[in-house]
Amino acid sequence: MAGSSTTPQQQFQYYGTPGKDFPRFNSDAPLPKSLTPTDRHRAHVGLQILPAIALPGFLDTIVTWLFRKIGARPMARGKLQEWLPANLSQLQPDKFSDAYFVERRLNGFNPGKLDRVEGQPWQYVVKYDTRRYKVEDGAILPEYSEARFVLKNQQLQVHSIKYSLKDQVVTCFPNEESDWDKAKYYFRSAEYVFQEIQSHLGRTHMNMDQYAMAFYRNVAENPIYNLLLPHFEGLLNINREGVSLIIGQDGFITTASALDDANIQTVLRDEIKQLSYHWSPQVQALPDVIENNYFDRAALAMWELLEKYIAKFFTDNQAEIAAHWDEIAAMSQDLVAHSIFEPPADHPDLALAINDQADLQQLCVYVLYHCTFFHSWVNNKQYEDGGDIEYTVMGIWDENHPSYDAAKVQKRHDNQVRLMWTLANVHYNPATAFAPSPLKDLLWEYRDRIEPGIPLNHIMMSINI
Repeated sequence: MAGSSTTPQQQFQYYGTPGKDFPRFNSDAPLPKSLTPTDRHRAHVGLQILPAIALPGFLDTIVTWLFRKIGARPMARGKLQEWLPANLSQLQPDKFSDAYFVERRLNGFNPGKLDRVEGQPWQYVVKYDTRRYKVEDGAILPEYSEARFVLKNQQLQVHSIKYSLKDQVVTCFPNEESDWDKAKYYFRSAEYVFQEIQSHLGRTHMNMDQYAMAFYRNVAENPIYNLLLPHFEGLLNINREGVSLIIGQDGFITTASALDDANIQTVLRDEIKQLSYHWSPQVQALPDVIENNYFDRAALAMWELLEKYIAKFFTDNQAEIAAHWDEIAAMSQDLVAHSIFEPPADHPDLALAINDQADLQQLCVYVLYHCTFFHSWVNNKQYEDGGDIEYTVMGIWDENHPSYDAAKVQKRHDNQVRLMWTLANVHYNPATAFAPSPLKDLLWEYRDRIEPGIPLNHIMMSINI
């Protein structure tokens, strides 16, 4: 910030009304030059969406020539999913099997959604409720969808799916062939919508935006500046671009799903107001041992190693952190003033305030967990599930409805696979290459617990795509 004629508070302006709009960088304001993407980042993104964006210098020339040689124009005229590489579901012996359905609820792109239940013939459920949200005419999206699972010998098996569509309640079981496949398809579509809005956009991108804003506006001399800065790289830039790319009137979720922009914003707000740095993956980890539950094992391992990494950092920098506590106090004030967090009934005093070094340490673990591991999981796995429109689609459209337009639906499908491919394949700044040595060492030490849930080299340093 040295030599700048404006203050950090002037450079980093919040969007909207404090305490009403979810806190984020004002996308109508210019991005500070210090946060503009590097040429290396542009190249990494460009390699996945060629030739849609301009690349630096000679790369642009080479890429244009290459795409002409391999037939970019014929590809653009065909069904895009026929040209892109096969995704995980397409490589399965039977992608519509019940076993694969169970495996993806444990380890797919929308993890941590299984809830334990008592007093039922089933032990676990995953449920999505859209009754509060208006659905576009001609769209098929269950108002309520619940998949139930039975635990047997440390294995989950699907028990049934209950859903409500146009106020008609349907319960399907695995032995009901055609209706059962339809029920699973409806469930996967509802899951896809909520994955994008809640887990991906809400819990990572926009949730971390509020911490990044408070950080950039107030922290400069405190040692946590150097701790957090690499993990915020690219976040405000991609969020600023994503307002129009992902949400908004012409955003991907708006055009591809059954929800309009206003309802998407409501879902997003409902998610963010539940999120606090006073959290850990222990609260969502399944209480029973399930053999192929790779997500919980990886999540708990990542949290544990980050606790070790950050505890050592705080021990080494305790005096300096205390000496510059005025910056943390100002950061805390910004967090609280702009937060829409609503404390749960059992913890009414919970807030985003940073009261002491223990709070700050917890916040740092929370931020690093979401900027590295959790975003890498939910982002990088999107193409595994969403790159095959036969397997899952953001929106299902009734072919018998008067508004049905086959060409429009095909365009929606193309947009889906194009975006999922791009987002899942930009691996910029892997932690095993660019993290500080102490963090690298811990990642390798915990590798056996993190994999096979996610390859170690797929954990990125920050939310930059």
